[in-house]
Amino acid sequence: MTRGPKDHMSPPNAETLPSSADRATFERDGVVCLRQVFDAAWIDRMRAAVDHTMEHPTPIGEFVSMKDRGFTNDLWMWLEHDDYAHYVRESPAGPVACALLGLPAVTFFYDQLFVKEAGALVPTPWHHDLTFWPVEGEQIVSLWMPLDAVSRATSGLEYVRGSHRWNKRFKAVSPDYNEYLLGTDLEDPPDIDGNRDAYDLVSWDMEPGDVLAFHPLTVHGSSGNSSLTTRRRALATRWLGDDVVYAPRTATTPLPPDHGLSEGEHFHGPLFPRVNAPSA
Repeated sequence: MTRGPKDHMSPPNAETLPSSADRATFERDGVVCLRQVFDAAWIDRMRAAVDHTMEHPTPIGEFVSMKDRGFTNDLWMWLEHDDYAHYVRESPAGPVACALLGLPAVTFFYDQLFVKEAGALVPTPWHHDLTFWPVEGEQIVSLWMPLDAVSRATSGLEYVRGSHRWNKRFKAVSPDYNEYLLGTDLEDPPDIDGNRDAYDLVSWDMEPGDVLAFHPLTVHGSSGNSSLTTRRRALATRWLGDDVVYAPRTATTPLPPDHGLSEGEHFHGPLFPRVNAPSA
């Protein structure tokens, strides 16, 4: 599955990078939908990479997936598969993160795969991401790229607009309701599905090439995939700015054991590469 780093991949360009209006939306709402950031070559390449990962999951992917219910989850694929590594270092993802955070460079945190097969009625509970991670800082953005057409019916994500400004920290609720992640005294997320009219909910129908960019405190979730014909493959990448430091604590997703970080340090080293904004 390994290919060369310049194998017909289009580099980032000004037309596909977020505008100042996109950045303002991201800062105000905590989420913005960016259209056609990735071209067909990147989409095809990452579809092949994802399909390979589904057949050959990482050890953590074996542990966190619910294959019997049609849900595949995996993390840190870029450490094992070249196509993900090229995506991290050469795709528009890093420059998009730079533009949204207003920074000349960002640090890559990790990649994550989410696949819900056709008819996989596994909901993603309402949650925000920051409490899953051993980090502290404000300059963080996640990029969620679908590799199939997505709607709410096929488990497209919904967000509570502006919830990144609630000054709240909720328990890290995962689809399998992992007891370790829930083992904190943080608040439970609110019952959004039971009181939907009380929240400013937003979602988008998306095509491959589109990207959702969101803050790690923006509350989001999704239904199961009610389509009987369309699966939903999505690749998420997480990007860190200069104010983010390692903050180990219980009930968070562990980093690889050779991460080499001490508490309070900025993320650095081979597990956390830097990616620059495009040259002017």
